[in-house]
Amino acid sequence: MQLKGKVAIITGASRGIGKGIATVYAREGASVVVVARTEQAGGRLPGTIYETAEKIQAEGGTALAVRCDVTNAADVDAMVKTAMEKFGRIDVLVNNAGGSFTYGKVLEYPEDRFEKVMALNVRGVFLTCKAVLPVMMKQGSGVIINITSGASLQFSIPGDTVYGMSKAAVDRFTIGLANEVRKLGISVVGVQPGMVRTEGIDLVLKGKEMDWSKWQKPEEVGPPLVWLARQTPATFTGRIVRSTDFGAVWP
Repeated sequence: MQLKGKVAIITGASRGIGKGIATVYAREGASVVVVARTEQAGGRLPGTIYETAEKIQAEGGTALAVRCDVTNAADVDAMVKTAMEKFGRIDVLVNNAGGSFTYGKVLEYPEDRFEKVMALNVRGVFLTCKAVLPVMMKQGSGVIINITSGASLQFSIPGDTVYGMSKAAVDRFTIGLANEVRKLGISVVGVQPGMVRTEGIDLVLKGKEMDWSKWQKPEEVGPPLVWLARQTPATFTGRIVRSTDFGAVWP
């Protein structure tokens, strides 16, 4: 119960990595705010915020499902207000919501798709941090974990230039924000999860022969983030790390 008494907001938690982190956090005693847009089943991908919350509650944990589009400032502000009304504090924010709507060469990349990727991966992180910071500043403590990607530094799959650009922005934002709030008791870290088999990856790679042996399950991303959730600026902040390097390269 390493996170007993802590309240954590996890965005993009209806499925995939976000759901995995939320589940692990709850098992460690955190009260989890499950945040995403998906309220109803039946879309291209499985999973809803309510299914994640119900899974946590069935295991004896505490969870609150809140529908929120992280690219919409009003939605984000309302989500934070709901979390505060329910729990009275916010100790951890995990900015996991993100992804890419398409892959392709820059010359052929649709402008509307570019705007959507940037809104989800960059604007969403900015808005959630901006909404949560006043709460953490008042508390004099807090941890913000931004889920980023190795694509910010190197090619991961063909046509990922725009996606990599958005994640490079998240890396820079993470380091800059960490410097701004270091003296306020707030730690800010970026985490690259590596290869994780999610529902989204299954959809993208559908029909292709894959060796899944080196891919992680979503819940395997959780333990390193449990450790990060307990840190302060004096112990760990302003870094971009790989979750798979935990215990070997870092801390």
